Amino acid sequence: MFKFALKHMATRRAKLIMTALSVVITASVALLAYNISTQVSEGIVNTAAKFDIIIGPSGSATQLAMNTMFFTDKPLGTIPYSLVRELEDSGLVNDAIPFSMGDSYNAAPIVGTDARMLEGKALKSGEMLSQALDAVVGYEVARQYGLKPGDTLITSHGLSAHGAEHAENPLTVTGVLKRTDTAYDGAVFTPVSTIWALHDHEDEDGDHEDGDEAHEEAHEGEEHDAAGEDEDHDAHEDHDHAGEGEICAVLVRSTGFNAYTQLMSVYGDNSNYLAINPNTVLREVMDNVDLSRKIVYILCAVILVMNLFVVSVIALLSLYDSRKEIALMRLIGISMGRINQLYLIQNALAGLAAMALALALSHLCLLAIRGFVAGMGIVLNAARIYPLEWAILLAVFLLSILPTFIATRRMARRDGIE
Repeated sequence: MFKFALKHMATRRAKLIMTALSVVITASVALLAYNISTQVSEGIVNTAAKFDIIIGPSGSATQLAMNTMFFTDKPLGTIPYSLVRELEDSGLVNDAIPFSMGDSYNAAPIVGTDARMLEGKALKSGEMLSQALDAVVGYEVARQYGLKPGDTLITSHGLSAHGAEHAENPLTVTGVLKRTDTAYDGAVFTPVSTIWALHDHEDEDGDHEDGDEAHEEAHEGEEHDAAGEDEDHDAHEDHDHAGEGEICAVLVRSTGFNAYTQLMSVYGDNSNYLAINPNTVLREVMDNVDLSRKIVYILCAVILVMNLFVVSVIALLSLYDSRKEIALMRLIGISMGRINQLYLIQNALAGLAAMALALALSHLCLLAIRGFVAGMGIVLNAARIYPLEWAILLAVFLLSILPTFIATRRMARRDGIE
């Protein structure tokens, strides 16, 4: 019967393709909606769990959270690095990790920080950060640009690939992170002192041009030379003092609930700073994601009902059109039960093929949109398949063969009565 079903399917290709296509579209939409929403939710939860306070310039809490947790959006501004020292000396924190962002490598954000920010992130190769101009690259950045330890990176000013290049101070790749399926995969990490060095160099270039003009004017007399020497000396002292520049935010792990409450009180009431709990802010983002996910699930349910209707109509029309064929099979002695089994087998085979295509199509879509959503700080693993996806496939498959099963059962009962 199985071989006969395959031969019979070859004669009814058009109708079976229509049935399979309907199932493929329904299952693909359901799988894609579930996979994306689950990966986004997991990424937000995993990222937000590491720090309990983020302190930055006053402004938008959501922007500060998205910038520091997912390396998207622009920084709110800058705050003095002395805040890190202040927090470390307070005795209320386990870690106060500097965060700075403003440069990029081929549009991948350059994050100025220190090795503590990468705690818990395993290296695929190489070593962690140790000094200025070192760089640890995320898994996707290394994969996309073929980077390995020992390679050099020419970074650009700004968060796009079209900014002025820092060709005089290339970064050296010391390590490559293993895949984390978070925003860390699409970023480059370097000591915060690297950011200061790159931008101090730009400032020095500007000062050098001004100095050339001052040097020409200095030939007018010894008094001007002496004044110039005094100014150069003061500027040199200021430059040494400015060895620690500014940062965009501080990522804090407090020592406990009392310390957390005290820190939020002190810095939350300071008009110069914005202190947020990333879990609270990102939970609000999650609420919006959950609402969107519910809407998508409702749409999937509507599509599923429409699919059930379409498959039912196609199955009934197929059986109706096959009346002469069924009569001929009965004439040669094939029972109605066996005929019904034939149609059920061939629809089941079409359904199984549709399930395989739906799974492949949904993950091809994940692969296609992965690069697009990476710019929003969302990292999608196109190879990840959740157990519930198999349950969705099974449910859609059962619903796709249900109309045929019901129709053939009714036909079998009528045959028994006759």
